[in-house]
Amino acid sequence: MKLLSEIKGDKIVEAIEKLVKTPSPTGFTGKVKDFLVKNAEKKGIAYTVTKKGAVIYSFGPQNKPGTFFAAHVDALGAIVTAVEDDTERVKIATVGGYPALYIIGEICTIHTRKGKEYVSTFLPENPAVHVNSKLKEMVPDFDNCSLRVDITLKKGEKLSDFISVGDFVSLESGFRYVDGYVNSRHLDDKASAGIFVYLADIIKKNESKLKNRVSFFFNVTEETGQGIAATPQGDDLIVVDMGVVGGETAGSEKCVSICAKDSSGPYNYDLTNELINIADKNKIAYKIDIFPFYGSDGSALLRSCSDTRVALIGQGVNASHGYERTHVEGLTATASLILAYIFG
Repeated sequence: MKLLSEIKGDKIVEAIEKLVKTPSPTGFTGKVKDFLVKNAEKKGIAYTVTKKGAVIYSFGPQNKPGTFFAAHVDALGAIVTAVEDDTERVKIATVGGYPALYIIGEICTIHTRKGKEYVSTFLPENPAVHVNSKLKEMVPDFDNCSLRVDITLKKGEKLSDFISVGDFVSLESGFRYVDGYVNSRHLDDKASAGIFVYLADIIKKNESKLKNRVSFFFNVTEETGQGIAATPQGDDLIVVDMGVVGGETAGSEKCVSICAKDSSGPYNYDLTNELINIADKNKIAYKIDIFPFYGSDGSALLRSCSDTRVALIGQGVNASHGYERTHVEGLTATASLILAYIFG
């Protein structure tokens, strides 16, 4: 397909970089919503914003059922559970699922409900190796680790004057693009969302060729299990989320994964086969895979028993929910499969 030759991997990476550097832990996603809205308005893309703050880009004839593509822009993060004035440390609990080990030494930003932001670092108690001989034996968790906050307190001030229980915490992305590899937090699932942002321009330019409606849904609640409960009447749902790399999975950072089954059960056989056939026809690098401990935006729809065909695809991502990595070839393969499905 000629249109696939227009895909530029470096431009996809540029969109991903903007997204991963925009803080959006689940529950605190206003900034990424604003980014998506401004992008749509700048490009002349029709969009809507849901009550929860999700954004939907719409293309093609809206009266003709088509395909509802979904990715999520909410990310892993944390929330303040206690402010310890005596130690000047802040305790946190996770938003989303990850071990404390994955964020030791991480630079974090505390977002207060008064609109202030404070830089902090997640560290063990008594973190200096020169005075704490037990650090090597310590198993980090959220009881023995906390945030060291960069606030200079004046006489009479307390840390709790600035930070409160319930304030959100975002994790610095640490974005790097080296020799085709994209290293960053939040590639789950801002890599897929970046593909959507990039492809939206191509689809908009070729919108007159669309015979059915196409929607890009940017969810903001996936990491806490709130996926998609419904789609427009008659639409298929294709979820675009990270492909698992590691263990006994078949996934690769340089391919698009086409998931046959995850923890929710099997994905639609016919729709999955359509995607496989399109990948074969267009010589797109892919792996058919099973994800053993995984849920997606489609999981809620599957559990609701909706009469909707659901499929799951996505670029392979290494070290999920940690400091993740994918490759521009996997991103390009995923973008190519989406575009070939839409215009094929």
